[in-house]
Amino acid sequence: MQIITVAPIVRGALQGSLTYFSKEPIPAGMVIIAPIRTREVPAIVLESREVSDAKTSLKSSDYAIRKITRAHPRRIWLPSFLKAVEETANATAQKFGEVLLSLTPKIILDAHINGTLNEPKINKTAGSFEINAIQETTQMRLEAYRRLVREAFIRHESIYICVPTEDDVLRISKELERGIENYTFTFHSSLTKKRVFERWENALSERHAILVVGTTQYLSLPRYFNTIILEEEHSNAWKMPSRTPTDLRGFIEEYARASMSTLIIGAPILRPETYERVTSGVIGEFIRIAQYARQEANRNTKTILIDPRKEEKSLRESTGRREMVLLSSELKELLRNAGVRNEKVLLLCARKGLAPVTTCGDCGTLVKCPECDAPLVIHKKESSANQVTQLFVCHGCGFTRIPENNVNETCPNCGGWKLQGVGIGIDRISDEVLKLSPTTPLFILDGDRAKTRSQAKKIIEQFQKSTGGILVATPMAIPLLGTIDNTAIVSVDSLFAIPDIRMPERIFALILALREKTIGSLLIQTRSDDVSIFEQALSGSILQFTKNELATRKIFSYPPFGTIIKITLRSKRDEIASEMERLKFFLGKYAPIVPGTMAREPKNVFRMHMIIKLAEDNWPNQDLLSKLRSLPMQFTIEINPDHLL
Repeated sequence: MQIITVAPIVRGALQGSLTYFSKEPIPAGMVIIAPIRTREVPAIVLESREVSDAKTSLKSSDYAIRKITRAHPRRIWLPSFLKAVEETANATAQKFGEVLLSLTPKIILDAHINGTLNEPKINKTAGSFEINAIQETTQMRLEAYRRLVREAFIRHESIYICVPTEDDVLRISKELERGIENYTFTFHSSLTKKRVFERWENALSERHAILVVGTTQYLSLPRYFNTIILEEEHSNAWKMPSRTPTDLRGFIEEYARASMSTLIIGAPILRPETYERVTSGVIGEFIRIAQYARQEANRNTKTILIDPRKEEKSLRESTGRREMVLLSSELKELLRNAGVRNEKVLLLCARKGLAPVTTCGDCGTLVKCPECDAPLVIHKKESSANQVTQLFVCHGCGFTRIPENNVNETCPNCGGWKLQGVGIGIDRISDEVLKLSPTTPLFILDGDRAKTRSQAKKIIEQFQKSTGGILVATPMAIPLLGTIDNTAIVSVDSLFAIPDIRMPERIFALILALREKTIGSLLIQTRSDDVSIFEQALSGSILQFTKNELATRKIFSYPPFGTIIKITLRSKRDEIASEMERLKFFLGKYAPIVPGTMAREPKNVFRMHMIIKLAEDNWPNQDLLSKLRSLPMQFTIEINPDHLL
């Protein structure tokens, strides 16, 4: 008789590991079916030992140990993959089984458990682990990857290019597969079950070296890759939006280390913490790290930086009117010239709706959501009868309210009627463009108008087929666009108010992406007094921006100069404050802080955050790690989060 310890491969497991009886010993790494309460779930074996070796612990146990009745153990993952999952779980303070589940396609896991797929063969690795980086334009990186693939195929070495999104898979595979279509395999979440199985089995049976372009989950493909490329390293899509927050870039590096593969990190701008590792010699240079973002050959994009406040001041002095200039005279001229030349224009706005914030002109009070206390955003909605209705929408919890009599709303503080929208939203810009160019084809793309990727692509296709069309969009449009005749960032300043430690990095990368895609003119409107980030991005001064960002992070002990742990508690309103106080006492030696008040979520659930800041090289901390893993399910843990509130 054996005592086996397993990790449930299921979300929401109360324990990270469980213990069972088994008639036969089961090797570690095998998957079995284990009973948990009234159901049976897959579980991976962590340890197997004789009952005689655990008599003392069995006698002192205060619970009954159940038997494994349906063992049929199967091997699904390579040992190197499991090792990388274990290291990732420790680094992110998550449960091993939950991380393993999130990093494996469900259809592959189910097929292995049902016996549809054969067990993988354990491949011997013959490489050596090292990390190199490339910071260059998209075209330069793709050319470097193309040469690397051809050279690797000559040496009979396989390559996996890991990207954050399905669009990246399709874009990069299209560029690299020419001439090697029979040995190129793409994997992403939109593939049908039949296609996944077909490509999975063909990739495993192919004797020739192969190129795989896929998202992170498909690294579970049990085949050895001499080189793994982590492409678009700066993208925020690497963070998993789930109750098991994991930065997939960390897992990819751990997998390359465990499998003894060469890891190449590529991006138009490397994250500051990655650049710091390059300068310290931890990461080598695959190709010399570019200090400036070069422009494509035969392209001379004209860049313009505009402060609309100057025009507003001139207007006030000449007419006495106080008006916010949405479209500056330079932007209007750009639109007129583009119309004459039938050129397309992208107008980018950071916010949805008409205005991000509504305030009282008498007392300055914000109009807030009654459910979660977040600022309400004004949206417009057209009915089937072409009537325009204004709505207050909360982007936090989804609350929606029609203002009184469809137009009137009173201040919740003083009862005044002098409410006004503050800030610039995408609907407000589109209304202004329509007044300026009523006959020009106008397209609008944001999260309200495109709920799915296919809907967004349809709007982009219509814009690209148009003659001299104007697209008013949020940043979600950028990855879907090819080259653009002219681009203008109408409003981006509101992004600086978001408590995201990576926001400057995101804004810089956004401008670089537009600079790379724009053929004619790139114009930025900003009311910011400090325009250094815009000037550096428009000139392509990557090195200067990265040095400034690292200096700022060092002051606040942000990564890579420290570790931030964010603990989120979701609970009932009358319990959340006392629960947070108990947590604060439990983690008292690590000086936790609670940076804000509670906020409301849908279904009458409230949340609060707690922040712990650790000194550099003090994570993983085994004592803190064990405490974090002992927390109940209502606590969510995120290591080095982007948002602190």
